[in-house]
Amino acid sequence: MPRPQLRNLRPKIDPQVFARWGTRLILLLLMVLAGGLMVGFVRMTWTQHQINQANERQRAENEAQRAHNADLKGQAEFRESDVFAEQAAREQLGMAREGEVVLLPTIVVPASPLPSPQSSNPAAPASEMVAATVEAEIAPNYQRWWQALFPPEAVVP
Repeated sequence: MPRPQLRNLRPKIDPQVFARWGTRLILLLLMVLAGGLMVGFVRMTWTQHQINQANERQRAENEAQRAHNADLKGQAEFRESDVFAEQAAREQLGMAREGEVVLLPTIVVPASPLPSPQSSNPAAPASEMVAATVEAEIAPNYQRWWQALFPPEAVVP
């Protein structure tokens, strides 16, 4: 008995259709790849821009710190110098060199003739004078001279 032949159940694919779909698939894959590369390039460019901005900010901050350090070094050198020591001794301690005469003005605030109604203590004006004298002694010499030569309007005797 002869064997029956089986028919080919697979549909025939036209080679032109296969080539057309294959070309479309390859083009689609290339477009997806190109899009991914473009996104990566834009992201990398943006990151580089941000890094450059951070670099510039850091350089500006470093330059400001260098200027501040130079200023502090100058202040430290001045404070370690003999000029500063002499200036501090004259102004804060009232000292002078040998042979110099220092005139220190003392401002005495006259007591008010009438006691203030707030204070019934007669010793209050004297304590006010002492406080004014203590404040005058704390002030540097040049300030005391300025106050002695140009008194405020309220203290004019």
